[in-house]
Amino acid sequence: MKPVSRRTLDWIYSVLLLSIVLLSWGYVIYASTVAARRQLSKEFPDRNLGDE
Repeated sequence: MKPVSRRTLDWIYSVLLLSIVLLSWGYVIYASTVAARRQLSKEFPDRNLGDE
C-alpha cells in the first residue's frame, strides 16, 4: 500500500469532521422538533398537530 499524501489526509479529515457536525446538528434539530411536538400535545390535547 503506497503512502497517502498529507493533503489527502487533511481532505479526508475535513470531510469526516464536516459529516460528524452535520449529523449532530441534524440530531439536535430532530430532537428539538420531537420535544416541541410532545410539549404542544400536552398543552393542547384536543388539537391534532399532524393535519396542518
